[in-house]
Amino acid sequence: MQDTIHALLALQELDHQIYSLRDELRRLPEERAARRAQIDSLIARRDEAHKQALELRVKIKELEDMSTISRQRIRKVENEAAMARNDMALQAAFQHQVKSLKKDISMAEEQGIAHVSEAEVFDKDEAKYKAEIEAAEKLFSEFSGNVERELAVARGKLSELEKLRKTRLSPDINPDSFVLYERLVQTREGVALARLEDRVCQACFIQVPVNLYVRVARGNALVQCPSCDRIFYFE
Repeated sequence: MQDTIHALLALQELDHQIYSLRDELRRLPEERAARRAQIDSLIARRDEAHKQALELRVKIKELEDMSTISRQRIRKVENEAAMARNDMALQAAFQHQVKSLKKDISMAEEQGIAHVSEAEVFDKDEAKYKAEIEAAEKLFSEFSGNVERELAVARGKLSELEKLRKTRLSPDINPDSFVLYERLVQTREGVALARLEDRVCQACFIQVPVNLYVRVARGNALVQCPSCDRIFYFE
């Protein structure tokens, strides 16, 4: 059984490196995607600010057009009032129309001024987001280039280690032990074996019972940690 332990330790030496490389190959694209998502979020905010400013300017134009029409209407009413100078009832009606139209113009101007201020705020937001996006895109381009280089190196190392691993598949490892080892490598982040020292598991640091310690010392079978499941070995 000690031959099996030694063969598994030799295999684990590679598998721990392989697991770390695979984790890096997963982590780097995820980190790049997260940074891209942050930039996309800024772009969405910029676009929304632009949209809001545009909508406000459309409203401002509509208010200006309405005010222009109202002023034209006032001039028309004043002309009609001049032609009916002697009709007091019509004069009162014309004055009421003019007063109402001037009120509409005043309200439109107030709304327009408010919309102009709001649009200016969105313009500032858009400019701020543009600057942030430009800086972020520059950093992202550099980061993405570094990621591609690191991924290429990691893939190369992984390929070499996987080839080397095949040479470490010793006949001393029986099928059942290998199946157990493979399962633990996957579930325990590339570390399937744990050193047992002074009855303490050096992976999860629990103290094991004396009878279990004796079973490991006898070396007649693979013994697993009752806490983390790793296979125990002595140095």
